[in-house]
Amino acid sequence: MTRCLVVVVLLLFLLGTPVWAEKLPVLAVVGFGNHSSVKTPDLGNMGLQVLESTLLSMGQFTLADRLTVENSLTEIGFSSASGLVDPAYAIQLGKMLGVKYLAMGDVVEVVSRTTEFQGYGIRTQRTAFSVTVALRVVDAERGAVLFVDQETRSRESLPLKSLGVVVEGESLSVIQSLMREAIETLVARFQNRLLAATRGATTTGKKVKVMVDSSPQGADVELGGIFYGNTPCELLLEEDTVVEITVSLPGYIPWAKRVKVAPDLRIKATLKEDNVSKVEVKVKEGGQ
Repeated sequence: MTRCLVVVVLLLFLLGTPVWAEKLPVLAVVGFGNHSSVKTPDLGNMGLQVLESTLLSMGQFTLADRLTVENSLTEIGFSSASGLVDPAYAIQLGKMLGVKYLAMGDVVEVVSRTTEFQGYGIRTQRTAFSVTVALRVVDAERGAVLFVDQETRSRESLPLKSLGVVVEGESLSVIQSLMREAIETLVARFQNRLLAATRGATTTGKKVKVMVDSSPQGADVELGGIFYGNTPCELLLEEDTVVEITVSLPGYIPWAKRVKVAPDLRIKATLKEDNVSKVEVKVKEGGQ
């Protein structure tokens, strides 16, 4: 009898997912840039590894496979300069990877400062390093920036080292250590941001679907200045709240209204052609 019970428990464990198991959202670390004067691949690679491991240690995400991420970035021609700034680009990348969040780090600046003391026949020199790291996290489903911040870490009383185009040895080790501290601090802030958002979500009211369409279709839909998609689209908003919705399309006058969210709310924005812009274009062409 005991043996049968053990077999049943093992089968349930292997074949079924426990009801208490929670599916974590998937996050992809897009990359880790280096815009400092220290041009060494070690900084970017090290920052990428630290960022992934620190995010994973939060226990709130499943990380996307690194090889899959790199293949997708190559396929769409990812540009670190604008990849997580353009909402449409972020949404496209998020769909390709099947992730909820996109994260990207960057070494913004590495600065060295040498202080010299001279007196009583004694001359001493000290070098201080300062490293600034940035972190940006985007909600890939909406193309909205969820978190963006910078952190600077410094260390003084170091042996004198020159900080040129390439650093190595003890200087590089110090810079990497400061990067790690900055990344861990930024991830902790990001975690607090998520916790605050979660607590806020538990106190909000009922969510209702709001359909937004336009004539002509394909216009950008923004809510409070944040891009949500193109018409026709469906928004999930809190009932009885007042929001400002903007619908815009190149060549047309933007449509903007403040509306109170209610069940079965339907918005149809009729966009009028921007004739003034067309006249200006014709005048410029004629002047040429």
